[in-house]
Amino acid sequence: MLIKWTRIIAKVQWNVYLFFYVCLLYLSACNEDQKEGCLDYRYANFSVNADINCLDCCKFPELRVTLRHRISQGDSLYPVTYRNQYYAIASGDSFSIENLSFILSDFHLVDLEGKEVPVFDSLYIRTVNPQRDSVFYAFSNSFIIGNPNLFQKKKVAAVFHNGLGVKALRFTLGVKPPANVLTPPEFPANHPLVVNQSYLYQKEKGYIFANMQLKRREFPLDSMTNISLSGSDFLKTIEVPVFTKVKAGYHQEMTLEVDYALWLKGLDFSKDSPEIIRKKWIDNLVNSFKIVTVLEVID
Repeated sequence: MLIKWTRIIAKVQWNVYLFFYVCLLYLSACNEDQKEGCLDYRYANFSVNADINCLDCCKFPELRVTLRHRISQGDSLYPVTYRNQYYAIASGDSFSIENLSFILSDFHLVDLEGKEVPVFDSLYIRTVNPQRDSVFYAFSNSFIIGNPNLFQKKKVAAVFHNGLGVKALRFTLGVKPPANVLTPPEFPANHPLVVNQSYLYQKEKGYIFANMQLKRREFPLDSMTNISLSGSDFLKTIEVPVFTKVKAGYHQEMTLEVDYALWLKGLDFSKDSPEIIRKKWIDNLVNSFKIVTVLEVID
């Protein structure tokens, strides 16, 4: 009887082991069929087909800006052409354009409560000060160069929102501290602020926030007018209205149009001093932008 009872226990144990082994094989097969992906609908790569949430794979939606350069003449709006086209302004002067440029930075969407939608792009730069000490700078990596000779469609920020309404696009004319104390070579290669044109950066002035170089038709022998804006007095926040219900997880692509005729509104180059021209110009410039298209896309 004792021997028979021992055999029965061994048989039961074998059946238990076999049961757990089969279960493990089944669960392993189930896990192999499960797909990993981003399960948060607020991210750009949200996957409706995923079964398991991935670790650190969710990607922020992007705010992308395309600049469109125009100049109004009467009731018509024209693309900007350099040098071979003359444009009239209210003072009676007419100009051909040698150069128009500006630097925009620190882009944000503004929600219906007037709060900035958070952005998550930062740039960290290590440099050496005159005392040979290491200095670290951190700031929002959100810059775009505006020039009619350049076509730019650029990601300016990674954004994170819940699909609520947006009432404005907010950005800055110029380069804010601490980025404005750096020189072009200190930025990473291919960064927008790695520039060598004198109308965008000068050693004595730093970054040039806006530049206007015009050739006056009435004075062909001494006709070049070159005015620039730089320094903290001309660092301006600009807010452009745009009413849209932003879908969570979608990239926001906005076309930002600048009308250069508004830059020249009320300016009289034959009578105004350079100081008065700069004051009028900066007042005009902040009102020269508008949003003309908004697209919500998924790559």
